[in-house]
Amino acid sequence: MEDYIKYIRKIVGHNEIMAIGVATLVLNEKEEVLLETRSDGLGYSFPGGALNMGEKIKEGAIRECYEETGIKLKESDLSLIGIYSGKEGRMVYPNSDITYYTDIVFLARVNENEVKINPLDKESKEIKFYPFDKIDISRCLKMDQKVLNNYFVKKQKDLIID
Repeated sequence: MEDYIKYIRKIVGHNEIMAIGVATLVLNEKEEVLLETRSDGLGYSFPGGALNMGEKIKEGAIRECYEETGIKLKESDLSLIGIYSGKEGRMVYPNSDITYYTDIVFLARVNENEVKINPLDKESKEIKFYPFDKIDISRCLKMDQKVLNNYFVKKQKDLIID
């Protein structure tokens, strides 16, 4: 499976593109949120990223969570909680790449004592669980802000399509 974003960037350079993203709202037994402090300086985010060519959605979510956190999820751990799109999905990266994401967001629950956080890539400076009331939501990616607001503030537990 080829990294789709690297593939398409060879063709279009830094121009705007659209991509399908997957993200997982990982909660521990205390309902704390797993967030990564992004190494690209764009704030906090859930484990996630772009689907690769030929990759199934749940496979991508599992792969991204594992690469970024070291947590091995199974398909049965994932429940779909939302599909988010629009201007909030616009990401401008430090290298000037611009990507509009449509994010498919899953919920996964883990026992913090049974998982080991050990990222395989360098996309994060720090990864840890935060109580919702201690999260500076303004420092989260825009899409993740919407997910957190829908889940914790609005208490929307049904599938969100936005």
